[in-house]
Amino acid sequence: MNMNTEHTIDKAVRAGRATQIVAMGITSLVALVWVYFGRLYLIHDPGEWRIANQQLGYPIYIIPLIGVTHILGGLGLLIPNVPRLTQWVYSGLVIDLVLAFYSQLNGGGSTWDKFDPILVMTFVFASYVLRRCMRANKWSI
Repeated sequence: MNMNTEHTIDKAVRAGRATQIVAMGITSLVALVWVYFGRLYLIHDPGEWRIANQQLGYPIYIIPLIGVTHILGGLGLLIPNVPRLTQWVYSGLVIDLVLAFYSQLNGGGSTWDKFDPILVMTFVFASYVLRRCMRANKWSI
C-alpha cells in the first residue's frame, strides 16, 4: 500500500510541475505580445499607427497611452506573488481585448482581423486559469 501512496503523490507532483511550466509559458507569451505591441505604439510604428488611427479611428494623442498601458500590463503579468495586482492586470487585459474586438467589428479590415482579440483572449484566459490553479495549490508564480 505504501508504494501506491508514493506513486500517487509522485503523479500529483509531476502534474503540478507540468501545470506550473505551462502557466509560466503561456503567461510569458501573453506578456511578450503585450510588451511587443506596446513598444510598436510607443516607437510610432507606421503600420500600427495607420491601423489604429485610420482603420479603427483612434485619435493620434491616445495611441502612445495605449502603448504605455500595454507595456505596463505585460510587465505586471510577470511580477510574482502579488495576487491583487495580477487580478487587476488580468481585468485590464480583458477590458482592452473586449474594446479591441468592438473596435475591430466597427472598423475596416478583413474578417480574420476582427477575431484576433478573441484569439488573444483565449491565451489570457488560459494564463489566468492556470495561475489560479497554481495559487490554489500554493505554487509560486
